[in-house]
Amino acid sequence: MTLPFPNDQPQEWLRPTRLLDLDDPKLRIQAIRITQLATTDVQKAVCVHDFIKAMPFGCVAGFDHVTAASVLRAGRGDCHTKGTLLVAMLRSVGVPARLRFVSLPSTFLKGIIDAPHSTTTHAVGEVYLDGGWVQTDTYVADSLLETRAADLLVQQGSLLGYGVHVRGQHFWDGRHAAHAQYHDSDPTSMPVHDWGVAHDPEHFYSHKEHADLALGWLSRAKWMLAAALVNRRVEQVRTQSTPLAGQAV
Repeated sequence: MTLPFPNDQPQEWLRPTRLLDLDDPKLRIQAIRITQLATTDVQKAVCVHDFIKAMPFGCVAGFDHVTAASVLRAGRGDCHTKGTLLVAMLRSVGVPARLRFVSLPSTFLKGIIDAPHSTTTHAVGEVYLDGGWVQTDTYVADSLLETRAADLLVQQGSLLGYGVHVRGQHFWDGRHAAHAQYHDSDPTSMPVHDWGVAHDPEHFYSHKEHADLALGWLSRAKWMLAAALVNRRVEQVRTQSTPLAGQAV
């Protein structure tokens, strides 16, 4: 179910939340430094996007409780935590931003985690630019991971896996939607459900309508182990051009 925003105006998407700690001095200074030469909101958005994309992908346990400043300090993140940082940095320089949550077929994770016949909740950034909302998730995977993953998929004759789609986009111009994990030419990769927008992961998962998606304590314990496994396999992808012998994909 979509979260209700009866007064869905751009100004609604500029305020701080617990995770969007806009008053953190290091976060504000970094956002200002990154965008200091930008003269338009589009340029600011692309600068912030590119900064976050350069951070290595890393799966984070407890992603719905991680603040933007913590992501910045860690220097890595996943779709939820990098998305939190994207929203916070953009809001801190006056650009409305939010996250849209969708369910994707888990096949896009093939090669780094085995989750067949299931779905994964994916956070996509939305930025208000030139009078409309523009989507992107191309900041989630860093460029080295994308390159290595694409090479492996081509060798395997696959379109989807290792967290990317072969036909997915790698860059964002701030004017058009750009997605790396799915592509409209491949219907099997597309979102199977749109859960709507939220300020951040905590805001989304704490809503009563999304109780089934939230992680209980047992799921959190399992996810801590899964996150470590994902990160090991991601590093293997980054450093190798072919899968490890005997490694399940």
